Amino acid sequence: MRRLIVAIVILLAPCLAVAQDNGVTMKPNYRKIARVVKSPSSPYFLDSLEARFDRCDTSLTVDDLRCLYFSSSDKTLSNAYRVYKLRSSRFGRNAAQVNTVWTQYQMLTTAVWSTGDGSKSKPLHVVSREDAELAAMGYDTPLWFKIKGKRKFSVAPQR
Repeated sequence: MRRLIVAIVILLAPCLAVAQDNGVTMKPNYRKIARVVKSPSSPYFLDSLEARFDRCDTSLTVDDLRCLYFSSSDKTLSNAYRVYKLRSSRFGRNAAQVNTVWTQYQMLTTAVWSTGDGSKSKPLHVVSREDAELAAMGYDTPLWFKIKGKRKFSVAPQR
């Protein structure tokens, strides 16, 4: 019995290590993203990423989500959140459509939070000021942002 437990732990340890978020953040390389999303042979081809996103494919990686968020103008936090609010008020919070949109909003939020920690030296990167305000919602301290690589700005907590 003891050997079985040891074997299970040894087999599961690498899986758990890979599954953990290591907290590494990296600012987006906009030129590279623009290049890889246009190539049909790329795993980051925008049409295939958008199709997977629309199906709420949970196997999308952080890199997939970053390419999707920073290359597609209609995939923004503010648009997803607006649609979520509309549908939740119309259908109730348990409707399948509402859950789908909420999942998509969380996926895009993951892409934003993978770009920095919100400090002045490692700001979060977003595609619009509205997205910065949504990402800052619910935090007690101001967060720093960059819009598509342009100037830094701070968003104060919303009360």
